[in-house]
Order: sequence, then C-alpha cells, then structure tokens
Amino acid sequence: MKKFLCLAFVVFFSINAYSQERIEMSWFNAAQIGIEGKGWPDSVTKTPFDRLPAKAETMVNKEVWQRGGNSAGLHVTFTTDASLIAVRWRMRNPSIYTPSLSSLSVAGMDMYMREADKWVWAAAKPPNAIRPPGHVGSYFPDTTTTFVRNLSKDLRDFRIYFPLYNGVDLVEIGIPTGSRLGKPKPDGKKPIVIYGSSIIQGSAASRPGMTLVSQLNRRLGREIVNLGFAGLCKMEPEMAQLLAELDPELYVIDCLPNMSAAEITERTFDFIKTIKAARPNTPILIVENPNYAQELWNPGTRNAIRAKNARLLKEFNRLEQDGIKNLHYFKGGNSYGEDGEATFDGVHPTDLGFTYYANALEPAIRSLLDK
Repeated sequence: MKKFLCLAFVVFFSINAYSQERIEMSWFNAAQIGIEGKGWPDSVTKTPFDRLPAKAETMVNKEVWQRGGNSAGLHVTFTTDASLIAVRWRMRNPSIYTPSLSSLSVAGMDMYMREADKWVWAAAKPPNAIRPPGHVGSYFPDTTTTFVRNLSKDLRDFRIYFPLYNGVDLVEIGIPTGSRLGKPKPDGKKPIVIYGSSIIQGSAASRPGMTLVSQLNRRLGREIVNLGFAGLCKMEPEMAQLLAELDPELYVIDCLPNMSAAEITERTFDFIKTIKAARPNTPILIVENPNYAQELWNPGTRNAIRAKNARLLKEFNRLEQDGIKNLHYFKGGNSYGEDGEATFDGVHPTDLGFTYYANALEPAIRSLLDK
C-alpha cells in the first residue's frame, strides 16, 4: 500500500534552461517524505539533514562535528507516476571545492529508479555554484533542475542520494501538478550502521550512488547509516557512546585506514566493549584495512598494513577471550580486488574500487543479517 502525500506547493517551471515550455509543478519537501540513512531521528538532530545528534557537538571534536553535517549516505525514496521529475536543493557550504573530487560527488544529487525489482541508475546532476554578478560574501545557491522526463504514467519507486562532502538545508521533489507522489511502505527491518573513514564517507566516488554504502544499500535492500568521517575515524570513546545509542541489525566497524597501530591497540577493546554493553546481542563485523594498490610493489605500505591488521586481530581475539559474543572478523586482503586498478591515489577507491569492495563485503554482511 502506497501512502500518497498532499503537502506541496505549486509553481510554474521550465523543463530546462533553453525551453520555452512551462508546466505547473507541485513541490514536495524531502524532509516531510522522510530522510533515510539517518541513525538518529529528526527530533534529536539540529536539522533533518544532519548525521549526528545535536548533543554530539559538545561530545566529539570540532572536525568530526563538521563532517557530521555532510549528507553522505542520506537519501530519500518515493513513489510517483509523474512523467517528469525535478529536484531542488540548497547547499549548506558555499564552497564545493575539494581536491581530486568532482563537484557531482561533493555537492550533487544522484537518482535511481526501480525497474523489475532492481534499482537502476536514472540521472545525476551537479550543483549550481555560480555566484550572481556583483555578489559579495557567502553564497548558498539553490539548484533546480530536471532529472528525468518522458516517463510513462506508471507508478515507480525512485531514490535520490544526497551530496557526500557538503551538507544540504533543503531538498524538494518537483512533479507535474496532478501527478501522485507517495512513500513506499516501510519493510520493518532494522538498519545497518557502518562507522569508518573517508572510504566509507565516499571519497573519490564519481557520484553519491557509487559509494560502498550506497551500493550495499541497493544490493541488500537495507537502510544503511553512513557514519564515515574522512580522516577522523579513530574509535574515540565518545563515538562508541554515540554508536551504542543506535539499535541496528548489524554494526560494521571499518576504522583502520585512519588509525595508527598504537591507536588500534589502545582503543579497539574499550570501543567494542562500550557498544556491546548496550547492544549485547547485536552482531559487530570488524573490518581489516583494505589492500591498497601499493601493496603489490611497496614493501613499506605492505608491512604497515599487515602490522595494523595484526594489531586488530590481536584485539579481536582478546575480546573473544573476554567473553564477547557475536563478534565477527573480515579479512581485508581482497577488498580492492587483485589487479591494483581500484583506486585513484592508491588508497581511495574509484567506482571500480567501491564495486570490488561491495563484492567482497556483501557476502559477509548477508551472512549476519536476520533472514
């Protein structure tokens, strides 16, 4: 059963910048449809588009809090019979510059549609970051653009993934007035929570739908909470406390790319114990460092990764010996495949690398989910 929404406002809209055709459009606020990929409800976050609860501002360091304002992993899913779909979004940060990352991944939107029970790519659009002539100071531009058109008048599910390295303060879905828009019925399944580094946040994906988390979201048919914080995933006790507040079906802890060998030894045991004290029956999958491209030829990189993985395995064994149950370990030796072609800088995956990583992790995750 689909629930169709009535809350909308109507404007006339040109289907593209060069068209003289103007059609009457109804616009729906994504926050009212329901933002997915969030660990905490809107009632405890400053905005519907924040990944951390408001209280985290005084718990975690400034940089982690700022990364929590990035909308990586957040998305909206809706059903419509519209022949045309437009999207309007407002960026939180006026700058979309991030070295080596595309504006589409940093601040763009990525749309998929469901066809024959399979999610297929539909369209992706970058932001409008052009300052108006003569404008001085910060500029927070709205982007309004058509994503798909000429659709048949059949009900379909759509999903839009939000920017990876910027935040949004507004997302609206536009459809021709008279078309229907609703929310698919929830499946009642608990989400998966993945805590990790820039690799989990999605650095170097060409667009938001190609990250590891987004790919697993579509493959598994599960909501996944992306708690990736680029350069800042270090198993701090405050993050353990925050993760312990959530009630997922599975935790995935993928922190090694941001941690030193000493930090792994110092923090892993207490970090996992804090989560398990609150969620004793929830499985936790602890993930080794992925096999960086340089491992094939650089003994320094290879030895450093092996040393970190050895520290992690030692802490995993220590936790099991301490009686911690439902704890699982994932070997990272094939996370990026075996051809050395999976990254753009030796560390961060390209779309190919994220696909390899999803191929590697998917069976391990599936085996831990309730059927």
